[in-house]
Amino acid sequence: MWKYRFLYILKSTRQNIQDHAPTLLMSVTAVGFTLLLFASYVLLLSNLQTMGKRMGEDLQITLYLDNKISEKGRAKVVDVLAGMKEVESVAYRSPDQALESLKSALGETSDVLTGLAQNPLPASFEVRLEPHCRDLASIRGLSDRLGKVPGVDGVEYGGEWIDRFFGFVKILHWLGASLGVLLLAATVIVISSTLSLGFYARKEEIEILRLVGASESYIKLPFFWEAMLQGMGGAVVALGILWLLFLFFRMKVMGAWSLFAGWVEFHFLSPGAVVGIVLLGAFVGGLSCIVSFSRLTPRP
Repeated sequence: MWKYRFLYILKSTRQNIQDHAPTLLMSVTAVGFTLLLFASYVLLLSNLQTMGKRMGEDLQITLYLDNKISEKGRAKVVDVLAGMKEVESVAYRSPDQALESLKSALGETSDVLTGLAQNPLPASFEVRLEPHCRDLASIRGLSDRLGKVPGVDGVEYGGEWIDRFFGFVKILHWLGASLGVLLLAATVIVISSTLSLGFYARKEEIEILRLVGASESYIKLPFFWEAMLQGMGGAVVALGILWLLFLFFRMKVMGAWSLFAGWVEFHFLSPGAVVGIVLLGAFVGGLSCIVSFSRLTPRP
């Protein structure tokens, strides 16, 4: 018995697709472009999170020493740093070395420094942390502790602009959630409207099946599978377009981007994210079908 039901479901689903192929094609395309926006957001957020993680790995703390610090005082600072389990390595930079680095960074405009009566830059220590301590919270806590060490005039780790970056990523999370709800609602409307056409086109057949005692699940399952196929098809279309856009970005834009931030390598969605978007399309299709079922006259 179950074999006949399964064959009927397959036959009915195929018939629905064949009878409304142009409409279904338009529906899948519309769903695809809708999910493309969501998939693009996921791709952007994924790369921003990778960028943030990479920045965290490259973070280091700079300790600026008091200009009046003695050799003994500097040695005490070294001892304090050596006793911290979070510290991986320490590099000393003299005022002269700091000035040379600044001249190198300024390039052709370094002539502005030639008129200085004396070197204004202080001596400093470049502190690199152990890999497990390179997150922003650990660096901020350690910086507060190091700022209280005698002989240390200031501590810098670039935390202010990094805080802004992660604040921006957090805002993107909220915007993405809002955008996702709106896009999924639009997708539900598109698919449910297409399914309604199939419902009304086969209204007489559905009523006959009900009269002969067919269950509601037996009647509605073909439409349910059709809706899931529409959602999955739209997700595949979205991922295909996104992949082409990603390749275009890599070919045309990546060269210029590498000059700005060559240490960042953009990547496409992970296999898990790809599967997740396809399953999301199927879920939205099923939800759309439930919405469309509510328009059917309930069985007496």
